[in-house]
Amino acid sequence: MWDEWTKPEIARPANWQSTSDGSGVWPDTAWWRGFASPELDRLMDEASAGNLDLRVAVARVRQALANTQIAGAAIYPNLGTDASVSRTTRFGSTRTTTTTNYQAGLSVGYEVDLFGRIHATESAALTRLEASRYDQEALALTVSANVALSYFQLLALRERIALATESLNTSRRLLLLLDEQRRIGTASDLEVAQQRVSVAQQSATIPALRQVERQTLSTLALLLGRLPQNFEVAGQRLSALATPPVIGGIPSELLLRRPDVRGAEADLKAAHLDIAAARAARFPRIQLTVDGGTASTALSGLFGPGSFLLTLVGGLTAPIFEGGRLRAQQQLSQARYEELMETYRTATLSAFRDVENALSGATLFRQQLAAAREARTQAREAYRLADLRFRAGTVDFLTVLDAQRSIIATDDAVVQAQLSQLAALVDLYKALGGGWDGKLPP
Repeated sequence: MWDEWTKPEIARPANWQSTSDGSGVWPDTAWWRGFASPELDRLMDEASAGNLDLRVAVARVRQALANTQIAGAAIYPNLGTDASVSRTTRFGSTRTTTTTNYQAGLSVGYEVDLFGRIHATESAALTRLEASRYDQEALALTVSANVALSYFQLLALRERIALATESLNTSRRLLLLLDEQRRIGTASDLEVAQQRVSVAQQSATIPALRQVERQTLSTLALLLGRLPQNFEVAGQRLSALATPPVIGGIPSELLLRRPDVRGAEADLKAAHLDIAAARAARFPRIQLTVDGGTASTALSGLFGPGSFLLTLVGGLTAPIFEGGRLRAQQQLSQARYEELMETYRTATLSAFRDVENALSGATLFRQQLAAAREARTQAREAYRLADLRFRAGTVDFLTVLDAQRSIIATDDAVVQAQLSQLAALVDLYKALGGGWDGKLPP
């Protein structure tokens, strides 16, 4: 038999460097409900049922299950049967005779798994089946995160378009006012030209935003397994969403709750079993064969007394010269194991990195959003004061134009800061395993 596999020791941090609102708290399995969007809930349900990548993952699980059954079949004896009828005609000088022979046979073959090759192969297939199911869980988590991110990006784009359109309408009204003032001599041609440049620049940003909105909507449709044509989402504003808390989980339990890490671990264990199977393949094999049969010249006597034959054969086969093939196969399995060991270590380090980065982002982007909102408040106040003083003739129009540009920039910055904060929360819930408790469904 093979050596028992032990899980590699992996260094784990004692705690997270970044702070959270709920240390030791794990996401709910339906973590997206924390954003309080019924439409997002519906999109998640559609993605779970219609995402094409998830259907591919289900097919891969079925393939792994079939491979497990194929590998496990070698443990049992194989049974075969055959039957034949032959007719012999002899031509003589005086007469012709015809003899009919009936035969039926049954054979049983069984390989004695003396060195554990068959059991190691079956165990490796079972472990790969487990790995494919972990991969399915990891993909489901990725799809959910991508649906949420695409939905948030879509709402952010629509809000930015609405703000840009509102600013454009304000700029056009101001342009009409300047045209009127120029006719009565209180505004110059330069001021009118400057405002026309501002209107043109704002008009140019909207088509680009609408194109990105269209692309994001198509991406969301693809995640749901739907055609982009006639696919619509009702949400319009990112600010309508709730902001769930920043939670941190426990570092010591993270590797058990990440399906991608568990999948890498299962792949590593399967590779260890492949080494055992390749090593056992270099040893002799014992094959037992039982052949039974019956023969008669009359069909009615085929199963009568004295017509049965039974043969028991035991065979021993051992590789003598294979040109190094079996040794190379074992070396290949060993190299594959070493590769997957590093893959497993990378997966564990990436898991801790993902959580740390997401925790930091959720905290820092929240601070960024607060600062952006304050900047927006001050920009609006500055524009109000500049507009009053311009109408009173105490400042030039360039001051008003700069204040107007500040409002446009700060409005856009607030929306993008909101998007960054919500995206960081999605990344955090994904990094924490998305509420998966480490157990596979039956």
